[in-house]
Amino acid sequence: MGLQTSGAISLNQIHVEAGGSSGTLCAINNADIRALIGKSSGATMSFSEWYGASADWTSTMTVGNQAIAKIQNYGFATGFYSYGSLSDTTIDTFGNRTINSFSWNSTNTLVLNISNGPNSGWTSIKVNNTTFNRTAASYGNGAWTWSSASNPFGTTVGATKTITFVT
Repeated sequence: MGLQTSGAISLNQIHVEAGGSSGTLCAINNADIRALIGKSSGATMSFSEWYGASADWTSTMTVGNQAIAKIQNYGFATGFYSYGSLSDTTIDTFGNRTINSFSWNSTNTLVLNISNGPNSGWTSIKVNNTTFNRTAASYGNGAWTWSSASNPFGTTVGATKTITFVT
């Protein structure tokens, strides 16, 4: 969601945006709080530097396509079947985990695979303005699967889509 862009801002608000629980103990020099604005430990900081800061992670996908066993896949994948690309595959605000694939296939299934991804730490993922809630997916071994999903990437190879993890 992100912090406000003007007005009074509290350490508690910053802490909650960084993933902490409201009203719990925190310090401005905590690693998760500093990470919102990219500051190192012990750096001089002003509360105004957190205006607009967000724990949400965003990357740009260039849509690729691959036919695997007569099933068309659109999106991004690495490994044996590589297609498409992401401008950033490391989710900083999600424990520096790597996205291995995020793709839709012609069986109307959307799959997100994150290396060692626990089923927590984020609420939804957006593809441009289409939102997929984590809890609406089935989960297993670092992969989330949304069944009966329409294609959020489209079929135009080379098209770009904004991918955002919402915490």
